[in-house]
Amino acid sequence: MQTFQRMIPLNTAASLLACCMLWVMGCDHKAPSDTAYEAQPVVVYVSVDRAFAEPLLNKFAEQSGLEVKPVFDTEASKTTGLVNRLRTEKDRPRSDVWWSSEIFGTIELAQEGIFAAYEPTTASDIPPTFKAQDGLWTAFGLRARVLAFRRNDQNKVERPSSWWDLTDARYKDRCVFADPRFGTTRGHMATLLAEWGEDNFRSYLQQLKANGVKRATGNSHAVILVRRGVADWGATDTDDVVVGQARGDAIEMVYPTLTLPRELSGETEGDSIDRLNAPLWIPCSVALVKGARNPDGAKKLIDLICSAATEKALYESESRNIPVRESLRKPLGIDAPSAADVNYVAAARRLSDARRIIDEVAVFE
Repeated sequence: MQTFQRMIPLNTAASLLACCMLWVMGCDHKAPSDTAYEAQPVVVYVSVDRAFAEPLLNKFAEQSGLEVKPVFDTEASKTTGLVNRLRTEKDRPRSDVWWSSEIFGTIELAQEGIFAAYEPTTASDIPPTFKAQDGLWTAFGLRARVLAFRRNDQNKVERPSSWWDLTDARYKDRCVFADPRFGTTRGHMATLLAEWGEDNFRSYLQQLKANGVKRATGNSHAVILVRRGVADWGATDTDDVVVGQARGDAIEMVYPTLTLPRELSGETEGDSIDRLNAPLWIPCSVALVKGARNPDGAKKLIDLICSAATEKALYESESRNIPVRESLRKPLGIDAPSAADVNYVAAARRLSDARRIIDEVAVFE
């Protein structure tokens, strides 16, 4: 018995197959329309604290009519967990937007080709310092690195004026840092390395270790340890202190500068050491993920996140992020210390080096 294939000439079979393929492609397989694209959810990976980010995301969903699916990071692995997830998903991204509570990991990912260029329509009044020249990220909403202390203990020991002061014997066994592998502490350490040089940075860590510095699981945990009296000084961010104060903790904060002792800096009066005579302020950041499944929706969300309204809302929340827009500071009555003149990109390039040196010194073990 002849098979069906043999009963039909090859050229006829090929023609029929081609016709069938064209028919299938033409039926219900049209390129997705803008409406279909908009119907997809906007997936955003978020390392900003949920209590601050969620209301803004809900507001966006309500105003835009788009579904938003946020994925939040944990406090213990703040930022770093989602950074690694974005790396793993680089070839098949599951997120459309990256909204980070800091800048260093964002710059690191941008250098690895994780993001696509997009200049938010609402960011024209953000200073150039806080925008990537290639459009791969935008930053806003500053938090400072500070030391928390108990209000009743403020007169017992002179307050540290710089981060280097913590190497003094006056602070022995009474200081705690969040885990330097994660979050803003990670960027803080990389900034010290970039600005101080490896010799001074290594010496600093060795002296902190000799001074009995302790490790907390995160910035909020550092504040809790101070509140409980486990430590007198807790390295943390401004928002963690503000949240602690809101729940009734009798804590205050001091803004240490990035200055080195003059004999270590090798600089003289009037030199560039003055640019570090101020605290470290770290901005939030946002970026469009390359290969996003809903790029149009993602851009709309980024526009909202980068808007002046969002900066104002973040300041008025318990996060108290300081706007980078000068036009917002005066109307809001903001009187905050000026920021040290640091290079965020240079610091981001030293993240792995800082981690290596921290591990070699074993300072926080």
